[in-house]
Amino acid sequence: MNNTTKSTALKSITKFSFFAGPILLFISSMTFTLGIGLLPNGLTSYIEGIFGSFALIFFVPIYLELSNQLSATHKKLGLVAAFTGLCGATVGVSHELFRVIEWTLRNYGATEEVWIKFYANPGLEYLLVALLGPLFPITSIILGTGFLRAKTLPAWISVLLIFAGIGFPLAQVLEWEVGLKVTYPLATFFWMISLVFVGLKYISKE
Repeated sequence: MNNTTKSTALKSITKFSFFAGPILLFISSMTFTLGIGLLPNGLTSYIEGIFGSFALIFFVPIYLELSNQLSATHKKLGLVAAFTGLCGATVGVSHELFRVIEWTLRNYGATEEVWIKFYANPGLEYLLVALLGPLFPITSIILGTGFLRAKTLPAWISVLLIFAGIGFPLAQVLEWEVGLKVTYPLATFFWMISLVFVGLKYISKE
């Protein structure tokens, strides 16, 4: 495979990702909001985890492409966003997949007592990787702030990226009721609107 073929393949994946990633993430949040496939704790859904896993896979090329664009005007900030985006999106996939794993293990007999103990004290080994997950929404804030400075994207897109990055962890990390039912789906809606627009712009440029 020559360099031209590689470039074409990566561009094709990136184009598709700008649509698949945010749309699947929005669907993921809505399955939870509608109460589809909820786990016993009521704070997550295995159906949400299925859609969310695929969604965050596609966020890897999205974040890398946006970081590359930001690097054209803010090299260091673009580098930081590339690193945090890669870590946050990939570990985010494992967080989403864990919802499905929990559902499966419960079906195989893992008791509620097991999950209570795990969530009360997940252990240092788990946290060493899991704590990279919040870098996913933080990357969106970094990119939004960077593009506000660069002015290479419409300001409203930058603002939506920042709002999405703020609203997402209010539900996922703090587990606020209003976050789970309002800011969580709203954050994914902001990503869907802004990133699909960027995807259309990316396609037209190519």
